[in-house]
Amino acid sequence: MAIFLWLFQFISPIAILLGLLYLCSGPSTMALIVGALSAVLGLVVGIVGWADTVPPRWFWIKSRVDLAGSRFLTAIGYAIQFFFLALAIFGLVEYFNQ
Repeated sequence: MAIFLWLFQFISPIAILLGLLYLCSGPSTMALIVGALSAVLGLVVGIVGWADTVPPRWFWIKSRVDLAGSRFLTAIGYAIQFFFLALAIFGLVEYFNQ
């Protein structure tokens, strides 16, 4: 799971950008439904994978803003990333099917 989360950190900015572009172009209802289902999956991944993203206690040198990174905020972040990932996939499929 930790390797998946590490790789997802590199993929998610590109997916968010592509998903946002597809969202601005007027996506289909099916894409929004699949995006919402992916967001629920992202919540689960965020809750389960939160422990893999927290550094050991001796590395806890954080600012006040970084201390707000709780399990809940991590899960919300993954839900947003998974939502846009689904939209990015729909956008790429629609773009290459033309």
